[in-house]
Amino acid sequence: IFFNQEATAEATFAETAARYEELAARAAQVTDKPTVLADTVFQGTWYMPGGQSYMARYLADAGGDYLWADEPSSGSTPLSFEAVFDRAHDADVWVNLGFTSSLDDLLAQDARYADFKAFQNGQVWNNNVRVNENGGNDYYESGSANPDVVLADLIKILHPDLLPEHELVYYQQLK
Repeated sequence: IFFNQEATAEATFAETAARYEELAARAAQVTDKPTVLADTVFQGTWYMPGGQSYMARYLADAGGDYLWADEPSSGSTPLSFEAVFDRAHDADVWVNLGFTSSLDDLLAQDARYADFKAFQNGQVWNNNVRVNENGGNDYYESGSANPDVVLADLIKILHPDLLPEHELVYYQQLK
């Protein structure tokens, strides 16, 4: 409004929304939906994204079976390690691990993480590929303005054959 650019803003928003919807429609065609676990323990509690959260929506739109999709919260649900392990120890994919940069970092936080199937199979992905020297994470900066790119990353992780040419922007596989 201050710069008299409403038409440009509307067009940009419409293009982003159209790209997101096209990607979600492609992922909706998959029949094999990998189970997905998110986050890690923070100060003794696992804050799991609720089933009505934006993260749950991303995972559903990417063709994933988010294990807490039935949770009615749009925020985070506090859980014990044991409650998460009980439901998600066989999850196919694990995403969004906070300030974790490697599998060794993850094990240093809690050795029990090695008992998750996703850890054992190397299907652990974090949204921290673009972190600056001060710890600022671009996922939380530009990701909100580029939900289509975040969705493309998640589709690439869950269904690599759907987007063979896509290069991950926000996510990296932990080694």
